Amino acid sequence: MTCERTHEIHRYHDGELSPTERSAVESHVTACAECRRLLAELRGLSLLISRMPRTVLPEVVLRRLSECRHAATDRAVLRIAGWMTAAAAAVLIGALLIRQPVVGGETNHRPSVWETVAVTPTPPSEAADGPNSELVLAQWMADDLSWQSSGDLR
Repeated sequence: MTCERTHEIHRYHDGELSPTERSAVESHVTACAECRRLLAELRGLSLLISRMPRTVLPEVVLRRLSECRHAATDRAVLRIAGWMTAAAAAVLIGALLIRQPVVGGETNHRPSVWETVAVTPTPPSEAADGPNSELVLAQWMADDLSWQSSGDLR
């Protein structure tokens, strides 16, 4: 084909043009024999396809197609889940490495006062009675966590 506007004829036939483009193609078709012939072929082919009898697939074939579609979907989901698991593991490892910086072969982390108090067993004779001991521990935790979240590093 020698006409450069044949792609527009296909879009015209498929109804993909705006009204302005459509009228421009219609006036071109009246002047261009090649495009007129192409449009006639496309219309004839569409008519031939529309007159073809439809084949009804047996129920067994439809069921097997449906099963294949579900299996393909499941494989895609499992593939994505595998990649997401690997990415989550990489992020977790990176976060753990950043959280515990190593200086001179040893970790550079001093426990907070509340961390030490929370894990230190207190003999029953020295244990403070009443809710005040829990309030002191809670206040230490709140102070330490608010200091850490403000961006200050120890």
